[in-house]
Amino acid sequence: MKVLLIDDNQDITGLLSKFFRIEGFENVVTNDPRNGLERIKKEKYDVILLDISMPEFSGWDIIHALEKEKILKDQKIIIFSADSFTKSKVNALLKKKGIHGYLEKPIQLDKLLTEITC
Repeated sequence: MKVLLIDDNQDITGLLSKFFRIEGFENVVTNDPRNGLERIKKEKYDVILLDISMPEFSGWDIIHALEKEKILKDQKIIIFSADSFTKSKVNALLKKKGIHGYLEKPIQLDKLLTEITC
């Protein structure tokens, strides 16, 4: 399984990358959301783990760009964030084809594994 991890926090991406390697998943990490968007356009990933709240260019921007190019529906994106979202906002996100899950930070690794493998 090939996972793309997009988060501006290098501590988080470092820990999650190590976790994925231990679990036997190939993973690509980027701390630059614009680079993450370009990677999504150029390569196919089994799962994309996307931080929704990043400065300057956010996960929302990535989602909107993918929708505009009509390729969001072809993705398996799991959103994660330290920000608390209302249940209605989470449900609205999950209704978008291509968005498959939502996790709050700090991420519980067992829940992350379940989301990725489902």
